Amino acid sequence: MTSLTRRDVLGLAAALLPIVACGKPSQIVEPPEVDAIPDDAVVITNDSVLVRVERIPALRSIDGAAVLLAARVIIIRTGTTTFRALSAECPHSGCGVSIIDTPRLICPCHGSEFDFSGNRLAGPAPTGLRMLRADFNEANGVLQVTRSIAPQLRPNSSRA
Repeated sequence: MTSLTRRDVLGLAAALLPIVACGKPSQIVEPPEVDAIPDDAVVITNDSVLVRVERIPALRSIDGAAVLLAARVIIIRTGTTTFRALSAECPHSGCGVSIIDTPRLICPCHGSEFDFSGNRLAGPAPTGLRMLRADFNEANGVLQVTRSIAPQLRPNSSRA
């Protein structure tokens, strides 16, 4: 009979957690990984967020996505020098959309799901995520996300 060490048990538990929590293995990235983003990668001001793209591993490849929960912003790399920015605030109850299950974004509070364009896919959210302005300066590798938006940039919104 082989005895298991504490490390073996913890490793097995970590491997099974996504299966138990979601019913299937997936590429879920939750806030603990978001916290791994270096402090010098993001600067938050009142109306914008500056992101040094090369400092965030998830943004190094096309279709890579990162949740910057402290800034309440989700960044998706759409091309070599193009990015999409979405508000991480769920339109249902204001929780932080913080789970990336490519190609979906999920709000952990009530299960609303969105695609990488911010469109609502499922759940109680009445609309999609707000799209934010994202300007990439290729010369210095900095993405500037403006957190105030124009009403026409709101995916899946109904006009009154």
